[in-house]
Amino acid sequence: MMSKFEEVFTEPCCFSDGTYVIRGDIDKQEAHKAFENYFGEPVEIEGIEEDFVRFGFAPDFVEDMQGEPCWFTGAKVGKGSKKVWVCCPA
Repeated sequence: MMSKFEEVFTEPCCFSDGTYVIRGDIDKQEAHKAFENYFGEPVEIEGIEEDFVRFGFAPDFVEDMQGEPCWFTGAKVGKGSKKVWVCCPA
């Protein structure tokens, strides 16, 4: 049985701010390839960055998700946070 995190981040998914996120248990080269396959065009590997996500009630900077539990980036490293790769396509 897959976890909620695995269900969401196995493939690139789009967040409300236009960034795309994929699980961080793969290396950066694998994430790069996954983003290129997803977009069907070249992606600059320098544009892929490590971040952490958490599921819960979003902080104030996630304006469109107030009051709704959701996945959000910018989480601190710690219990409940998961490593991801983030890509902001041009």
